[in-house]
Formats: sequence, C-alpha cells, structure tokens
Amino acid sequence: MTGRSTPPVRVAVIGSGWAARSIWLPRLTAHPAFTVVGVVDPDPAARAAAGGGTLPAFASVADLPAGAVDLAVVAVPNHLHAPVAETVLRAGVPAFVEKPVCLTSAEVDRLAAAEAAGAATLLAGSAARFRGDVQTLLELAGTVGELRHLSVGWVRARGIPDGAGWFTRRSLSGGGALVDLGWHLLDAVGPLLPPGPFRHVVGSVSDDFINDPRLRASWRRDGSAGGRGDVEDTARGFLVTERGLSVSVTASWASHQPSDVTTLVVEGSTGTLSLTCTFGFSPDRRGGPVLTLTRGGEVEAVPVPDETVGTEYDRLLDDLATRWSDHAARGAAILEARRTVDAIERLYASATPRPLPAADRSRPPTVLGPSPEGPSAPALRAVVFDLDGVLVDSFDVMRQAFTHAYREVVGAGEPPFAEYNRHLGRYFPDIMRIMGLPPEMEGPFVRESTRLADQVTLFPGVEELLREFRDHGIGMAVATGKAGWRARALLERLGILHLFDHVIGSDEVARAKPAPDIVLRALHLLGVGPGEAVMVGDAVTDLAAARGAGVGALAALWGETQEAALLAAEPDLTLRKPAELAEAFLHSTAVLR
Repeated sequence: MTGRSTPPVRVAVIGSGWAARSIWLPRLTAHPAFTVVGVVDPDPAARAAAGGGTLPAFASVADLPAGAVDLAVVAVPNHLHAPVAETVLRAGVPAFVEKPVCLTSAEVDRLAAAEAAGAATLLAGSAARFRGDVQTLLELAGTVGELRHLSVGWVRARGIPDGAGWFTRRSLSGGGALVDLGWHLLDAVGPLLPPGPFRHVVGSVSDDFINDPRLRASWRRDGSAGGRGDVEDTARGFLVTERGLSVSVTASWASHQPSDVTTLVVEGSTGTLSLTCTFGFSPDRRGGPVLTLTRGGEVEAVPVPDETVGTEYDRLLDDLATRWSDHAARGAAILEARRTVDAIERLYASATPRPLPAADRSRPPTVLGPSPEGPSAPALRAVVFDLDGVLVDSFDVMRQAFTHAYREVVGAGEPPFAEYNRHLGRYFPDIMRIMGLPPEMEGPFVRESTRLADQVTLFPGVEELLREFRDHGIGMAVATGKAGWRARALLERLGILHLFDHVIGSDEVARAKPAPDIVLRALHLLGVGPGEAVMVGDAVTDLAAARGAGVGALAALWGETQEAALLAAEPDLTLRKPAELAEAFLHSTAVLR
C-alpha cells in the first residue's frame, strides 16, 4: 500500500491481550496505510504496557477523543466481541472483528441494528482467507464443475489455548475448538457457500484432552484463571445447504497426530482440489502447503506460495485499508456471521450433552422428584437461575437507575418504582409497555445501571452454592430479564461468570418471561430435559416461565421480593437462603409438588 496520497486510517485497538500485542499492534504500526491513535483496555497495567507504553491509552471506548478514530479493531475476549463492536458501531465508527464475530444469533441481530443506527460498517473475516494457498484454491474452485462437497479440518497435535483461562471457559468463549478453529474454517471457504442458513446441521463434540496441561499451546500464554476447562477440544460436524452442497468440519485443539494439519478439500462434478497446510501461529507445522487437482484419475500438483507465517494478516490489513470506508460492504459481514453462528449453535445443540467431569462420574445421581420410597425419578442435571434478586442484590441500583431514567425522559412527578418493582423479572421494554411509560427510558436506565454496577453485590452464600453445584457436575444457566450482554458483563465483574455454562438475556429469545422461551433455550443449550432441571426465581414471572417449560419452579425469598405474591403462585419449593438449594438437592432427597 505504499505511495498512498490519502491520510493514514486512524485506528484504535480495543483490548491489549495476546492478539493485540502479537498480531494487531505490530502490524498496524508498521503498515503505511494506518496510524494507531489509541489502545483501549480497562486494566491500567495492560494499558501502560500496550505498544511498549508509547501509544495513547484509554480505559474505555467512551474515552476516545470524538472524531479521532476512523476504524476500531476489536481484540477482546470472545464474550465481549459483540458488545464492544455494537458500542463502536452505534458511535458511527466502523469496527473490525476477526472471529468469532459474536456468540449467539441474538447478538447478530444487535450488531445489524447497531450497523444501521450508526451508519457504520461491521468488517469481519478470518485472515486465513487471505493466505496465498487458500486464495489459489478459491480461484480454482470454478474449474471442478458443480460443487458437491467441501471437507475442512484443522487438527492440532497439541494446541489448547490459554490453559484454563477464558478460552476454555464456555461462559467467556462461547465454546471450544468449534468456535475457535471452526469459525476460521467456515470463513475460509465462505466464498464457496450460498447465502442463508444450512438446511441440515448435525455434529458431535468431545473433551478427551481439554484438561491435560501437556497439550497447551506453547506459543500462546495469556495466563490461567484456574479451574477446569468446560468446553470441547474436538468438534465434528456435517452440514448441508438448501441446494444439497455438503460440508464436513473437523476442529480439534489436540489429537494423537504428530503435527498440526489443516486440510481444505473441494469436490466437484469434474474434479477435486485438495489443500494441505497449517493455519495459525503454531510452531508444530507440517511442512509447506501442498495443493493438488485430481481429475480423471490423474493427480496434478498446483504451485502455491510458501509464505512467512502471518503474511495473511498483512494482506488482511491491505484489504481493510480500502474496505473500511466502502458503504457497499455494509451488511456483508452480518450475513456471513449469521450463517456461521447459526451453524455453530445448531451443531452444539445436536451434539451429545456434556458429560460430568471425570472426577464426578462415579457420584450417584441426585434424585429430583419422589422420595426413595416412591417411583424412581430422573437425576437433577441442571439448575436455571434468575439473576437480579436471586444471585445478585441489585435492588437499590435498579431503584436509582429507574428514578434517573424517569426524571430524564418523563420529567416531573414521582417515579412509580413500586409498580415497576411488581413487574421485575420481565424484560425492561416489556415493563415500559405494561406501565405505559416511554420506551426511551431504556437508554438512560441502562447507562445509569452500568455506571452504578460496582454497587451490585452477590447475595451471601451464592458463590459457595454455585461452586458446590459445579463440583457435583450440575449444569447451570442464567435466564434473566436483562439483556444478555449486560448480564454477562455484570457476572464477569463479580467473578462468577465462569461458573455458568450459559447466560441468556431476554433480548436473546423471541418472547421474554413469563413465556417459557428463555427457560426452554437454557434446557436446549444445557442438553437436558425438563424433568432433569429446576429454575430458581424471585418473581411470579419466573415461576410462570418455569412451569411453562415443564421444570420445577423454586422461589427464592432471600431478596427484596414480593413474598406474598410469590407464595400465592404456589412454588414447588420455597428457599429462604441459598444454602437450602444445596441442602434440598445435593444433601437429601428433594420432593417437589
């Protein structure tokens, strides 16, 4: 990109972890088309170390000088990709996210809305697509006739990233090797796939290697958060498009093979292209890339460049230098992300439910239902929790935020918080509709709640309860009236996000509580049936959602709940302190109504 007459693109790198330090900052500072105007990270030490301490550093995106940024490169942990990109896009700044662009289909919808609201472009894509060998494969795909089957695989000998850090914690990463490596694979062959979702998706996952420290990635050390990884190290899937093109996917962080190998095979009606290489930065590589074309029984070697590791990122930046301001590119990343995340969600849903950790497989099942003298009952395998009033004490913050939003949007008069309190558990926009209040209150309510988030605390005994259930191999999810990104951010700040398998917000399902959708979604993600789970809530809407989903409806009475109304709803079990949940289901036989 030498010889440019236009000013360099002003870039802010959001995040200062391994990806920012090892991939983005060195290449952006060396590329003549870009100038790095800031690094954003809430950690003061990380900010100070970013770019050798020579770059402007900011604690949040909001601190970036107005009008000083043309493009933001998002380099934060997976669970923050969509929320950060959404914030940037709504501010009118194009955002680039490598992978995963987001973790749920609901997050795709939010990104699409943010792209439209901010009139800014979401840019996304794996650098693997910019490898010289992959580009040659894609260029030749039109020479093998009608495409029949694609086979893509990335299998490492040993390459589990980050030990037991955020990469291997489902609540922070969204998944294991499928999200990490599988997204790259699907993106690499994305130009060969038709738009829209796959017609069929089926797959399996396994975790034979995930907690073996000998198999960790030697080239990536972000530190360890402690504990055991709870994601898959290997995923295998079979996908079929509406027109019958089939795709097999294998993604594995570790295996029994001696080196890391990536394969891309394109089978057509008149020939087959096969590329063998190694994606990524692993030093355990299997020689240079080899591309062959097989036709009529003859195998022909196709010349491909053997490039320096990382060259693909330089080419990606060449592309970004022109595409960031191309309005015609708007919406393209959304379409591809929607197809990919839909496939990942459905593959996980079809996979065999996660087994108990090895240390817990000898434990007898916990009985849910009749006492030992009665008929046998299924084992308790999962608990779904409401958030506010059950796990966290946020009542005062909600009161302050509601009052602030009412004063800002409505103006004079006494904020009707008592009525608002009667509807807790519902999605905030639904409460506004029920109360006849302006929906515009949501913006200031969320901003003030976020500002006051450090005042939210865990109820006494909650963390101990969660750890005990985790030790017993019980799956756990949060199903909250909050937006999903807000709930995940709060739980991460409180240090317990990693204890949950899934956190689902009301913005991530078609119908919020009291409809059963959010509980059914939790059961689906946890891989359990209604008879194997209970839900703990502090509002009548929680009990209604639980009953609609067919799970046990448990009432938590330790917060500032409307106790009389809750008891009148006849919960299956009432709990006055968190420890009683463990006492009921781990230390004795629980008998539900």
